Amino acid sequence: MHAQNALPYDQTAENEWTAIVLATPEICRATLDSLMTREAEQLASYFYQHMLGHPQASVFLSAETVQQRLHASLTRWLRSIFRHPMDDAAGIVAHQRLVGEVHARIQLPVHLVSRGARLLKHHVRLALLQEFDDAQMRALATAYAEGLIDLALELMSVSYERNSQREARTDEAYRLFAIGQNVGVERERQRAVLMEWANEVMVALHRSGSHGLPPLRKSEFGMWFHHKATAMFEGDIEVEQILDIIERIDNVILPLLRTRDGTGGAIDRVADLQDEIDNLKFLLATLFERNLEAENGRDALTRLFSRRFLPAVVSREINVSQKRKTSFALILLDLDHFKQVNDTHGHDGGDLVLQQASALLLASVRNGDFVFRYGGEELLVMLVEVTAESAQRIAELIRSRFESTPFSLAQGKSVSVTASIGVAMFDGHPDHQYLIKRADAAMYQAKHSGRNRVVLAR
Repeated sequence: MHAQNALPYDQTAENEWTAIVLATPEICRATLDSLMTREAEQLASYFYQHMLGHPQASVFLSAETVQQRLHASLTRWLRSIFRHPMDDAAGIVAHQRLVGEVHARIQLPVHLVSRGARLLKHHVRLALLQEFDDAQMRALATAYAEGLIDLALELMSVSYERNSQREARTDEAYRLFAIGQNVGVERERQRAVLMEWANEVMVALHRSGSHGLPPLRKSEFGMWFHHKATAMFEGDIEVEQILDIIERIDNVILPLLRTRDGTGGAIDRVADLQDEIDNLKFLLATLFERNLEAENGRDALTRLFSRRFLPAVVSREINVSQKRKTSFALILLDLDHFKQVNDTHGHDGGDLVLQQASALLLASVRNGDFVFRYGGEELLVMLVEVTAESAQRIAELIRSRFESTPFSLAQGKSVSVTASIGVAMFDGHPDHQYLIKRADAAMYQAKHSGRNRVVLAR
């Protein structure tokens, strides 16, 4: 190892991989190859059966689609590292790095990966007891199997650490960016939507006799606070206090208002609601005043979120979705025949269209949703707390607005622009890249099937 310190790490790993293989008798290598050909699927089943019993691991593995995909992936992985292990050492090393990247993206704890490797090695040892009568050959085969699994785990860990650090830097950059928005404008906007909700409650009390009171959690303010403010003000004590107030209003005060009995207690309950709203406004003002105004990280042309923050935002939403048992969707849209706009009206005309398209998109979604410039003429929306039906309905609304809106150009000219839209619902898979790829595939299907349409990823 010390003699190879000057070599790049991958080359060192390839050399170590080859050394483990060469140090093992051919019969041991052939036996492991044969064993994995027969038993890899059973080993994968054993692995997931035990891992699902671990409370932390079940968060990452409980979704049916994840089990189906990962069971097949683990089966292929077991077969690949023991089948012709010297033919493509570089490819094997690269694949372990790729696995580590995926683990980092889904924030799979390293100790769970180590636990999984320990379970696999234990079962391989048990299987080898049936393969060899000779204790020495069995020991050599066991050392070979454990050596390759350990080296693969080491390669995954190196990649995991590097990618986790990059994700952490991006996540922190997003948080700082979120903090750096125009605090004064955002503060007034959120105060306004909070008071709009309070007025809605009061009107409902007078008109419907306390029936149909809207929960604060589902209001524009509640959506914004749960999905954006918690990132903007992460670590501030007021965040938990505001979350407690929202929960208390929705779970205690509003139910009491809905069941008022005419004994005069309703006045006290309304007073309690007003007190909680006043507390909420005070804590919100404290949060905003603590953070300085700055502006950076937006796309320079459209003023939408930069694509670099997409992994951080989607990963956060995956965590929220798993904790709260909610769902969300990605809408990816591409402006049809945009090259013709640039060719006919110049890039200045194309820029005007993109700016108006971004404004149209922002006006079509809710306060708690996120809108990104994904790249070129592609825009992306993350809809929080939606069903597949409502996500598709919003996507269709966006499509129809594009179709019916004339986009203004210089000198009084205008141009018609349509959009091809792909929609992907979060299905429990913890890797944000998987969800983005599904939305991308649905969007391309919309383009290839005639454009100006919405396709829901299946």
